[in-house]
Amino acid sequence: MHLDPNAHTDGDALVFFEQADVVHMGDTFFSGMYPFIDVGGGGTLAGMIRIADKVLARIGEDTKIIPGHGPLSIRAELAASREMMQGLHDAMSALVDEGKSRDEAIAAQPTAPWDEKWAGFLPPDVIAGIVYDSVLAERE
Repeated sequence: MHLDPNAHTDGDALVFFEQADVVHMGDTFFSGMYPFIDVGGGGTLAGMIRIADKVLARIGEDTKIIPGHGPLSIRAELAASREMMQGLHDAMSALVDEGKSRDEAIAAQPTAPWDEKWAGFLPPDVIAGIVYDSVLAERE
């Protein structure tokens, strides 16, 4: 599948095994945790959301999803991750629109509604910084 725009990095790849009803998403999907986006390597949260949308449109309810990190998943888990990412993006975009600096945006704790379920691999302040950087990169 052609990936546009970049998601995790500028070198993302997905592999669909159609007969087996499996998709390997690699690091474009972190199952059950905040995603790492390599903004310096060309990745964006908006790209991660768009890739999730493309995969969700193509798979069935029982399709097995192999993530880059986390347990084997199904469509519902990817959909939940996509909703979390959209929420993070919207929350951070609002802070950027208000003119908040990176430190001010992190201090505002925009990840708080999702931290209990999704924090772990990346602590809230780290993911907030990554999302801030991503939103700025998307606007360039």
